[in-house]
Amino acid sequence: MEKNQLYNFEYKPTKHIINIMKKALIGLLVAGAAIAANAQDKALLETLVKKGMLTQQEAAQIAKESVTVSPSTASTKSIKIFGGAQGWYTWAQDTVKAGNNPNPSQTSGFTLRYVKLGIEADVGGGWSAEVVTDFGTEGASRNYLDKVVASKRIDVDYINGTLQLGLRKANMGYEQTMNDFGQLAIERSIATNFFTRGVITDNGEWTKNFGSRTVGVFWDGEISQVEGMYYSVAVTSGLSEATNDFLSSAQNSSSLSFYAAMGYKNVAEMNGETIAYDFGLNFGYAPQGMTGDLTTQKGSVWGINPYATVSWRGLTTIAEFFLQQAEDYTPGANGVGRTPMGGNLTVAYKMDIGEWGAIEPVARASYISANGMPVRSEFAPDLYYNQALTGYLGVNWYATSSVKTSLGYEFGYFDQTAGSTGESGVARMYSNSVRAQVQVLF
Repeated sequence: MEKNQLYNFEYKPTKHIINIMKKALIGLLVAGAAIAANAQDKALLETLVKKGMLTQQEAAQIAKESVTVSPSTASTKSIKIFGGAQGWYTWAQDTVKAGNNPNPSQTSGFTLRYVKLGIEADVGGGWSAEVVTDFGTEGASRNYLDKVVASKRIDVDYINGTLQLGLRKANMGYEQTMNDFGQLAIERSIATNFFTRGVITDNGEWTKNFGSRTVGVFWDGEISQVEGMYYSVAVTSGLSEATNDFLSSAQNSSSLSFYAAMGYKNVAEMNGETIAYDFGLNFGYAPQGMTGDLTTQKGSVWGINPYATVSWRGLTTIAEFFLQQAEDYTPGANGVGRTPMGGNLTVAYKMDIGEWGAIEPVARASYISANGMPVRSEFAPDLYYNQALTGYLGVNWYATSSVKTSLGYEFGYFDQTAGSTGESGVARMYSNSVRAQVQVLF
């Protein structure tokens, strides 16, 4: 044998070694895909079986050994994960037309309005839990919590409904209680924010805690004997998200607030077509809803909110009215009653455009007569007025059911200055704003 023949040989691996190498390679591939969803893992294994890299038995064994997500309690029936995000661009300019105030600065920029991630679990026995976080700009003041509730479904004789304990919105304001991702206009109206969110007077003298998110016990029920009729009652903390750090302060609330609602919704047939409608009335009473820093005296707030909606083909119409009465104990007011009123009217028409999805023009009018309780433009927070009227025109494009792009323009008219920012009944301001939005859900 020649010398070089000692080193010139051909290696032929055995079938056993080939199987070991194949399994090692497949193990690495499966380990790398372990972070993907279970459906993706299953599809990967099926592809490898088709290509002959795995046998059906080997794929089944790997599937059994894959990483799984399991609930911490055996009684949990299901866990659902959901969420979405909204990115906004906003341009706005408020212009003082009468009065002694300079024009506010122009607003222009991008923001992440809502960035939500939620988990809903059915833990059996009619019990469920839901936790929703919001890491967008809207959630910062709530420690990034949007909704945290434990729920019990009850259906016994004439009692039919859901009992909830935790953090959620009180039933006050139809537009306010609509899902953040289901709004027709990009932003809620000035009337919705005025009547259901915090209103701070000139110099921060007091805050109105009425409506919106709060901590308490909520009951949403249906009347079985009358199909379509529903009602709700709630007993909550006297604080709402109008107050800074209201979650940590809720346990120190010195009073409770009370809410109730009644409504009826159904579908009617007319000339072979269906018309869906929903109308009702929300009511609330907060014995110490008016509170502030400059006085220890707290005033009460009560309010009613009738609403009606009609949907026919692609047309949706929403109308609601607000009437509130609040005791003003700011220095010199001596408990005078303020009775602001206002409302919203929204009309939208959704049209299918084939493979492009659907398009939806939207128009909304909103009005407030504040009766001495100051109204502020979103873009001029230091100027206070007694009356506001806004008009919104926009369009939504639904590329898919999960992707929505919106563009909208809103004009605002403010007059009758309130507080110390100008002469009452003289000042007047116009507001112009443009918003664009991209929304993605999962």
